Amino acid sequence: MRLLFAKIAAALTAAAALAGCSLLKLHIDTGDPLPKEDVEARLMTRGFYYDLSDGIVRAADSIAAATPDPRIKMRTIRWKMQATRAAVSAAMQPIPEVSLADTWILCRRMDEAFAAAPDSLLFGAYSPLARAAAKRFAGRVDTLARDVLAADRYALMSRFVGEYMAANPPAEADVEPANTTLAWVRFLKANGVEHAYAAGSISEVLADMSDRVGGQTQQMAASLGWSKDLLELRLEQDSVRTQIGRQLDSLDRNFRRIVLVMEHIPQISDAVVGSLNEQVQSLIGTMNASVDHAFFNFDRQRDELQRYVSVERETLVRELHAAADDAIRTTLDGVPSLVGKVVGWLILLGTVVLGVPFALGFWLGSVRTRAKERRMRG
Repeated sequence: MRLLFAKIAAALTAAAALAGCSLLKLHIDTGDPLPKEDVEARLMTRGFYYDLSDGIVRAADSIAAATPDPRIKMRTIRWKMQATRAAVSAAMQPIPEVSLADTWILCRRMDEAFAAAPDSLLFGAYSPLARAAAKRFAGRVDTLARDVLAADRYALMSRFVGEYMAANPPAEADVEPANTTLAWVRFLKANGVEHAYAAGSISEVLADMSDRVGGQTQQMAASLGWSKDLLELRLEQDSVRTQIGRQLDSLDRNFRRIVLVMEHIPQISDAVVGSLNEQVQSLIGTMNASVDHAFFNFDRQRDELQRYVSVERETLVRELHAAADDAIRTTLDGVPSLVGKVVGWLILLGTVVLGVPFALGFWLGSVRTRAKERRMRG
């Protein structure tokens, strides 16, 4: 920070020194100051951040002081670290409205996550203390937004916070920071509101930068202290010490094995190559035997198939000869009866053809003769 002020002072000094030159005119634009509403929103949001951070730390410390369980104490430390880191990231946004929206989302997410999580995943029997703190800050940030925003702007941001939380649920129950700058600008454009962003005057920018650096530095220093406490709690647990000791012993044994292997790499390589050669030869012999056996089975199956086809062909030929013999024998057996029938039909035909005309002529001749005799008598 001192280096930044030194650079600004050097730039102003150089500008003053060059002001007397008629060929060079330097104009410093101090920038437009922020609107009163944005200044109030930034001031109140960052003031609320300090109350929120202190309230989370007090609630976590009270739970840690009341419980003898080291696991719950470690959870309180993680809660302090995560929640305050998310809070400083949200409250120190350069755009006042985005800062307010991020802080609002953070408090509501923490309230909903604590309300939905069972005691076993929070702080055991002391979970109601954390839930009460989260619920209290969720109500306070809603009141803060109602106080610093106009009625229509408050309704717009309240709807944005609800829609953003519904569309972007946290992946876990832990509180995570959210940056809604792009989402807020798109939401305003979708509702026909033009977003105007002003960085403010130089003094406001420097004050904003100083406030942000101070907040981040304070939170980082607190996180380092809490990280030390968390490490001490872990080391105080016997199970962790035993586990670390086992891991160190296992690491030492593995290192000794690696050293032993490295010392005997030539012998191991020779043994591996010899064993691999034997295995390859055995595999090749097995493959050759398998191929020979497969071809032998194939020849045997081919011979059996040939014999089967030959037997079936001979059987079929015999059956055809027998069928032909039976047909000829049946035909020859039926020839005499067929010849007798043919002769009978021929005799009958000759009788009909020759006998009927002869009998008819004989009858007609006898009729004429009797008729002639009667005429002669008469």
